[in-house]
Amino acid sequence: MNKGSAIRAEENETLTTTCAHCGKVIPAEIGYGLHERETWGLTGYHDGEKTIFPTCAECYQAGWRPPGYVWE
Repeated sequence: MNKGSAIRAEENETLTTTCAHCGKVIPAEIGYGLHERETWGLTGYHDGEKTIFPTCAECYQAGWRPPGYVWE
């Protein structure tokens, strides 16, 4: 039987998403804490709707931001 953490993004390497900019497959977990962050959740707008854009560390560090980027 799976424990709760096995079905959440935290520490579960099988849960992935795709970078909104480059299309690279990245962890669904937005990393916090002492380890290096691999995934950033950036808030912007898509078709007038406020949306979270999963972004890989490389695109984030290169300065890519989604349309209508909102600093939160």
